[in-house]
Amino acid sequence: MLGIASLGPYAAAWYVGDLRKETVAFVAIFFSAFALYAGVTVLALRMRDLSRRALVACFALAALMQGILVFTPPTLSDDMYRYVWEGRIQAHGFSPYLYPPNAPELAHLRDDAVWRHVNRKGDVTVYPPAAESAFALLWRIWPDSVRWFQIAMSLGGLLAGVLLVQLLQTLALPPARVLIYLWSPLLLFETAHGAHVDGLVLPLLVGAWLARTRARDGLAGILLGLAAAVKLYPLMLFPALWRPHHPQGRWRMPLATGATVALAYLPYLWSSGPAVVGFLPKYFGERFNVGLAGLLHPLLAQWGFDPNRGLLGVTLLALALPACWMLLNPAPDGETAIRRCIWLIGAFTLLTQNLFPWYMLWVVPLAALFLQPGRLAGLRADGWTGWWLFCGLIGLAYTFFVNWRPVPAAIWAQFVPLYVLLMVDLARRLWARRQPVK
Repeated sequence: MLGIASLGPYAAAWYVGDLRKETVAFVAIFFSAFALYAGVTVLALRMRDLSRRALVACFALAALMQGILVFTPPTLSDDMYRYVWEGRIQAHGFSPYLYPPNAPELAHLRDDAVWRHVNRKGDVTVYPPAAESAFALLWRIWPDSVRWFQIAMSLGGLLAGVLLVQLLQTLALPPARVLIYLWSPLLLFETAHGAHVDGLVLPLLVGAWLARTRARDGLAGILLGLAAAVKLYPLMLFPALWRPHHPQGRWRMPLATGATVALAYLPYLWSSGPAVVGFLPKYFGERFNVGLAGLLHPLLAQWGFDPNRGLLGVTLLALALPACWMLLNPAPDGETAIRRCIWLIGAFTLLTQNLFPWYMLWVVPLAALFLQPGRLAGLRADGWTGWWLFCGLIGLAYTFFVNWRPVPAAIWAQFVPLYVLLMVDLARRLWARRQPVK
């Protein structure tokens, strides 16, 4: 019933049409969907079994929710127009690493349907080579179709759901938990509506986690390498998933990951050389929806440091410390390895200066795995609940479009509940360590 009721907000989004122009309406729609989804989450955590027929029905409802959003114009982000454009220029023999959209050599390829909506027309691409290969392939299948890219990213999200069911079974967890992933408004809006390439990362990442639980190190390395070659950030999870003390895992996973990334880059290195780094250096200087980094930025400036470089250094340090600890203390099993991923994801999320809503998609399957029932509105007051809630509250980032500037109250509303729940979780853990062992 909650799933059927959830079709209402997505139908409303289709009716509204331009969600960027009608930002307030979108926020109301998003949180109406999230309220229903919260009820689904609480119920899913209490279900011990789910028949195959019911599971198929859950996937069918997810596909229907996505189907509605696929027919909405992708107005919350214009990234997918860049994907289509870069697929087009590759089909005509041009490298997106060498030719920005406004390059005179590409003038004959411009149009009003796609090129007019492309962002950063003066900059080359920021996307890694596997993403560019995907854009080229998708363009050749259905040229110049933004809707086809929306469908493709939606299918990626559904495929990740199928793999997540297998992962739940491997970890002896109830398959009903897949609803926490499948019916997430963040997942639905950012894949079916926004068509973000993260929809292609999700099945690769969940597949890597599944391979890790089954001790298939080579496959885990290949999938993690592919995910990193689509969008670089999954590579930071390598220390959590590697088994350096295992005779086979010691070399299989790093070789598989490195070889996969190298092979993905090789064709573009051949054609574009060092330019394959693309827009990435400039990207690190941008700021949007800043959390803890926003508090550190003025302090670093006050202490005489360059804030951008200082925050980059702090972020790298925050990632390096847990990564080193994980390498020195490898996870004893696959479940622990996957749990540890949130430490690296969390450090990156809290310290990054650029946090768009779709950047949180990789947390949604983790929440489906590790969220626990409790007394806080049906959920446990811990870090996992904080991250699950953050994957909803981050929809407030779109309030930027109301007046085209950040809304401080919306930023605080996103991050404060997460900070509080993380501190509560930390306090509980410290208290538990102080108690004598019986």
